[in-house]
Amino acid sequence: MIAELATRGFIGRPWPTILAATGMGLLAMTLSFAFDPPMLVSMAALFAGILLVLGIRAGDMRYRLTGEGLGRSFRPLLSRYLGLRSREQFFRFSDMRFFRRDRDWSRYRAEEVESVTIGVRRPPFRVVIHDMIDKPAFGAFADAFERLAGEGETFVERRPGFYESVWAILLTALFVVAAVVLIGFFLAGALSPTGVFRLLIVIVSGVIYMVWRVLSARFAARQDDPQGKSEAAG
Repeated sequence: MIAELATRGFIGRPWPTILAATGMGLLAMTLSFAFDPPMLVSMAALFAGILLVLGIRAGDMRYRLTGEGLGRSFRPLLSRYLGLRSREQFFRFSDMRFFRRDRDWSRYRAEEVESVTIGVRRPPFRVVIHDMIDKPAFGAFADAFERLAGEGETFVERRPGFYESVWAILLTALFVVAAVVLIGFFLAGALSPTGVFRLLIVIVSGVIYMVWRVLSARFAARQDDPQGKSEAAG
């Protein structure tokens, strides 16, 4: 074994799990209406349905990196209460289509978080690893995976992260144009007080964030570019 990482996450893609949890919560709340319960009971049914799905699909992850590929063990959050078994999966390098590393700001943790997304040729088709517990350990694990994925026999294509992509640049440019137009409306006195608040707090701050993320990602990509390093060394 080359490296190991303990973290938390979803066994599948996050958004389908979140949608399923929301649907289960709404279904549980709707069914509770048949018994004409107090509102607190209906709200409890809503949260119970959501937590049931999240407790089954989210949990503790342990990743093991070897010369053949990436192993993953998953223990659901509700395993101790529902008797659920841990799941073991192994993804060979030959099954991996690509990987990418991303950085983004987490509103819940109020800090920058990093992730590694690996595209595989079989379910779940995407493996997303987050630095949910130990940032230094995650960084060491991600670096080890990237080094191994860059070698000949275990080569896996590295794709740019979202903020390095053309789509992020186009989206940022669109946001900048929209912000300039809205600022023009503001200077012309065509915005209501609510519109001014949204412009200053939501739109302008969002545009500044997008520009900062795109520029930071492209600068980091240049710093990590092996060709650039070799030319500088030469």
